[in-house]
Amino acid sequence: MRLTGGRTALAPETFRPRAILRTAVVAADTLWIAVFVALCTLRGATERAYWSAAFFIALFTACAVVYSRLAFTVSDGGLIVRTVYAVRHIEFADILRVDVVPGPLGPSYAVRTRAGSVQFSSLFGGHERLCSLIVRGAGLV
Repeated sequence: MRLTGGRTALAPETFRPRAILRTAVVAADTLWIAVFVALCTLRGATERAYWSAAFFIALFTACAVVYSRLAFTVSDGGLIVRTVYAVRHIEFADILRVDVVPGPLGPSYAVRTRAGSVQFSSLFGGHERLCSLIVRGAGLV
């Protein structure tokens, strides 16, 4: 597809947390549900054991929901950030800069916009390409 000015349109591309991360979180959730069921069938399990298992079920369920919903989509219209609670559209013209901070588990990225910032990390599959598309789309090269 061609845009005016001879520029080629950018096909929308979506980036999400790595599948291995989402799978590991769901596996941990399943494990803690199994532990809770096992505690229910055992005699002599303490109340504290039930609360501990329930805490981990809540924790990993919340993480699974967040990781399954979280996505960054880059298109000609800009950047769309989908979280658990909201979908935020950011025009490329509103992106001021992209900060890349190295860390022990890989880089973290902060996209600074006129309306605040959004962040993602190397836990996203294709995080380097996502950063590159944002930088090029915003004309920060």
